Parts: sequence; C-alpha cells; structure tokens
Amino acid sequence: MLVAALLVVTTRAEPCSCEWLGPFLTVVAEAPLVVHVRVLHHHPGPNPTMDALVLEVLSGGLLDSGVKIQMGDGMHCRPAMEEFPVGSEWVLALNGPGAKPGKGMALSHCGEYWLRVQGDEAVGNFDGAQGEQKRKPLSELRLRLRFPKSKQKFKGRVEAGARFQQAFGPGFQFVLEPRPTGWEIMILERGREENLARLTPPLHFVPNPREIEDWQFVPLSSCPRPYGAEAGPENPRTFIFSPEVGRRIDGSKANRSVIPEEVEEIGRFGQGTVYIQRFSLRPERDGCPILEWIEFSAHLEWGY
Repeated sequence: MLVAALLVVTTRAEPCSCEWLGPFLTVVAEAPLVVHVRVLHHHPGPNPTMDALVLEVLSGGLLDSGVKIQMGDGMHCRPAMEEFPVGSEWVLALNGPGAKPGKGMALSHCGEYWLRVQGDEAVGNFDGAQGEQKRKPLSELRLRLRFPKSKQKFKGRVEAGARFQQAFGPGFQFVLEPRPTGWEIMILERGREENLARLTPPLHFVPNPREIEDWQFVPLSSCPRPYGAEAGPENPRTFIFSPEVGRRIDGSKANRSVIPEEVEEIGRFGQGTVYIQRFSLRPERDGCPILEWIEFSAHLEWGY
C-alpha cells in the first residue's frame, strides 16, 4: 500500500511536458480568447498568477477590462511569470491546449501562445520554425486574426429579377444583384454598400467576369453585344475581393487609378469562382432572349 501511495505521489509531482504545437498564427486557432494586455501585478507562490489590463480584445469575447492569468508553477504547461515583466505589453492567446485553466484563464507553453508588443509592432514567432522571431505591425496582426484563411462552397438557383445572397466568413455576403439583363456578382461586408469585388480585372473595354448577362448565353447573331464582344466571360467565372477595397484601395479620397500591385493584393486576400451549371432563356419580341433563371455553384477562399 505504501509503495502504491508513493507511486501516486510521484506521478502527480512530475512536471508538465508537451510537444511544440507551432507558431502563433497556427496555435491561435485553438485559443478561445486573444487579447492585447499590459501586465499590472505579479502574484508569486505555489499557484502564481499575474493581473493584466486588457487593452484590446482581438478574438473571442470578454466583458471585463482585466484578467488574472495562471502562470507556470512547475507542474502545468505554462511559461514562467518572470518572462512577463510588470509594465510590459503582450498579445496572449489564452486557454490553449496544455494550459489547463480550470474555471479561469491560463497561458500555455505548448506552442507560441504569446507575442511581445513594442510600440505599434508585435515581436515573436508568427509563422516560422521553432525559435524564429519576426516583427510585424499590430495592424497586420489584427487583420490576420480577424480574417484567418478559410473557404466555403455552396450551390444556388436564382430567378430573373430576384436577388440571391449567401453569408460567409466574418460578416461577408456573396450576392447576385439583379440587373435589367441578368445579375452582377457582388461581395458585401456588413455595414457597407461597397462591392468588394468591383476591382476584378479586366476593368475596361471588355466584359467583366462579375457580369452575368443574357447575351452571353446566345449565338453571336442573336442580339447586340457590348464592347463588340464575340463572347462573354469563361465559365467558371473568377473574381477577386478584399475588405480594403473602398478603404485603403481606391477609397473615396483616392487621387489616382488602381495600380497592378493593388489588384494583386486584393487577389491575395480573396478569390471566388462561379460555375453556371444550368440556365433557361425566354424569347423576347426583339429577338434577343433573356435569362429566366440560372443554377450555379460557388467556391470562395479568403483570409491572410
């Protein structure tokens, strides 16, 4: 019995060990709360904790302006409190795997769950190999946390004159907006009227992939064609989008045309394809048929 008891005690006394789960932008997906904080107080002892003022909630939800964070005690998989001096600022991904927070908040050391904040930059291992350090603007980090890499597929059917919409991502909507001769592909963001896909090339002189119009589905001699085009966009149609359209890129105060580097930046954030699978045309008096309905599939990818 004594041997068994000693074995139990020995098992409980073993310090935590865990494998490295990855850099910050990899492990942050497993953390329910990400905050920018300033360390206010240390509370050493058998169960060390530190008090922190929350300067910004970057992901998740928190009602209080302060948090008490459980730190390393030699038993749990948490970093030593001494690594986070009073007065220093950090971006912390809390309650990730290995932290074992119980009912509170804790910081895991089973990956890069923290970044040091210095001025308007964050410093640490964002997306590299273990031990690698980089500096990035906090503004870039906010965007990457708000818009992580994601994708979504869906199918739909829309009748002439009707609007189709499908929510995706953090506050985006895919929309087929009715037009007199068909539909326009739009990507909208909650609270804005800007079409985030409006800078999809080509921008001038030829049909744009965002435009779904009846003349694109009929023989060349059937009806007039804009731009003197012999054919419409290819099927599937591809387009690009970004929440920076209408803000930093081609916003209301822009004093120049969009440049190719900005179009490339938009495409790095978001791309979509629409494949029109079936459609129906109705004849009109002038001999130019109009679309009655279309059935389509869509594939969207977005994020940093």
